[in-house]
Amino acid sequence: MSYDISAFKVLIKKIFPPNKSVFTVDIDGDAKTDSLQIKFINLLIPFVIPEEIEIGDFNIKKFDPNTLDLSKYGEFYLDDMELNFSKDSVNLGIIKSRLLIYHKGESFNLNDIIEGKLSGRTINLNDSITLLIKLDDDTLKKFTKGSHCFKIKSDLVSNLEINFELDENNMNIKFDPDNT
Repeated sequence: MSYDISAFKVLIKKIFPPNKSVFTVDIDGDAKTDSLQIKFINLLIPFVIPEEIEIGDFNIKKFDPNTLDLSKYGEFYLDDMELNFSKDSVNLGIIKSRLLIYHKGESFNLNDIIEGKLSGRTINLNDSITLLIKLDDDTLKKFTKGSHCFKIKSDLVSNLEINFELDENNMNIKFDPDNT
């Protein structure tokens, strides 16, 4: 079954403002960019992260990250380059060590999320949530100055595009966990 999300395209631009949602950052203070920061702003309503996260037949408590194969759900692109998220190409150990979610200066890794450490947390109107992904040098080189687009092509949802721009204001900056 396919869902039409065309009504959300304007909202997506507001939640992910093109010049204020994606950053290349230095997280370890060595003056070398090493991570991608993706920030979104809650513009809908305040909400509390539930104890049980269920979407259809997906339940976070029963989630086994070792079996995750995003390629079954669609095709993913950065600009015109397809990103391979198949189960065989994704190293879960690397993801666990390189992915963090920040809210109000506090960080949560993948295990924290699976264990429910985010549950009960209130995300207020205008709060931001940051996804921080440590990347290798070759991947970071793809995030150049200018306009970019992350695309998802899927039968589950209408094609989704998130446009963003990188310039001197959001490239090669020191990561500030208190400004997440």
